[in-house]
Amino acid sequence: MRKFYKFCLAGILCFFCSTYLVISAYAQVQTARYIATGPNSNGFYEYLPAGYSSGTTKYPLLVFLHGSGELGNGTTDLPNILDDGSPPDLISEGLFPTSFTVNGQTFSFIVISPQFVAWPTDADVGDVIDYAIANYRVDTNRVYLTGLSMGGSAVWSYAPENGHAQKLAGIVPIAGGLMYTGSYGAQVLQQNNVAVFAAANLNDPTVNSQLTVDDINIINSVTPKINPPALDTIYNASGHGGWTITYDPTTNLHNGLNLYQYLLQFSKASSPTTPLPIKLADFTATLSSGTPAQTLLNWTTTFEENNHYFLIQRSSDGQQFSAIDTVAAATDAENGHSYTYTDQHPLTGPDYYRLAQVDLDGTTTYSSICEVFVGQSTAAFQLSPNPADATVYLELNGSISGSLEIRLLDVQGKTMRTWIFQKPAGAWNQPLDVSGLVAGSYFIQVMGTNYQAIRTFIKK
Repeated sequence: MRKFYKFCLAGILCFFCSTYLVISAYAQVQTARYIATGPNSNGFYEYLPAGYSSGTTKYPLLVFLHGSGELGNGTTDLPNILDDGSPPDLISEGLFPTSFTVNGQTFSFIVISPQFVAWPTDADVGDVIDYAIANYRVDTNRVYLTGLSMGGSAVWSYAPENGHAQKLAGIVPIAGGLMYTGSYGAQVLQQNNVAVFAAANLNDPTVNSQLTVDDINIINSVTPKINPPALDTIYNASGHGGWTITYDPTTNLHNGLNLYQYLLQFSKASSPTTPLPIKLADFTATLSSGTPAQTLLNWTTTFEENNHYFLIQRSSDGQQFSAIDTVAAATDAENGHSYTYTDQHPLTGPDYYRLAQVDLDGTTTYSSICEVFVGQSTAAFQLSPNPADATVYLELNGSISGSLEIRLLDVQGKTMRTWIFQKPAGAWNQPLDVSGLVAGSYFIQVMGTNYQAIRTFIKK
């Protein structure tokens, strides 16, 4: 009888264990999809919540961007991204919780993890997010973007841009380095109340952790303050990493919450926002055909309340802006107004313009950026071919002359190579040796007495 009891007990335990494994496996199904979301990605892993196929519920979306060591063809190489304790890796190991509870609400994620063929551009990241929103039942108020190393860098590049930040409730770049858009990007994140959490290892030999600290400080320095405040964690560790502990759902990342719970606190629907004093319908910059060239700025509002004035701001590199004039707000413009301004002395080369709208209480909000080129009919600064193999040609047109310092930067902002040239007046075509570089994205920065600009190029 005792043997029979043990046999029955063992059978019952086996049944429950098997049932639990079946349920767990069902809840942790991750499917390889060999579908191109754009020209740089031919496949992705799809993770859907249990019961997704039979319901109508919309779910939060988590998009994960992998590192450069996991680049591949999106088909036979796709399993390479199941590494480093990343969300798709955790899912494949059955270590990703099926749901997360925060503030009394329970959520389950849709997780999309693409594999890129080459270093992803903003357009490549946007293709993935747009594909997911178009093809899955996504709660568009809860779209979160995260990535490690190269993927973290891609997060810093994509998120702080007008048109991109509006789609995101939160971002988590890990060991991603420099936020290229600087103070402008910080203002974009602030205006869209994007939750930002960044992480890195203190003694990372590949990407300096100080860059992450600087990014967070820049974001938190914006006035009015970003809400929620941007956070970072710098682990007292060596090596290029920080992602395994950050993605681990057992890690108490902030106030007793793991990463996923932290993100789920924030949504576009509930983000605390201050009503803007204007609604800007459009903003354009057009270069005149006459001599000397002038830039005509036009913008239209559809609503204004407590609007004080506009500052016209201009930049030669799209990052450091200076005010060149002020335009007073129109009277009786509650239903909107059309404005025009002419910059009679634009800079030679690229000119970037934006509006800084100032409220009666001094609060300032910023428009998107418009760009024109002053000089010859083509851009003053061009790189070709792009992508490049061993040599990239730097073309400078117009009246730029004198001593120029040319810097080659990696995506973390580290100077890889430097050249000094004396440029004569007129067109100039200077070959630059880019052989020996690892394939990926880089920047070429040109700095002269009266000219500064930066362009991206891709090394094959």
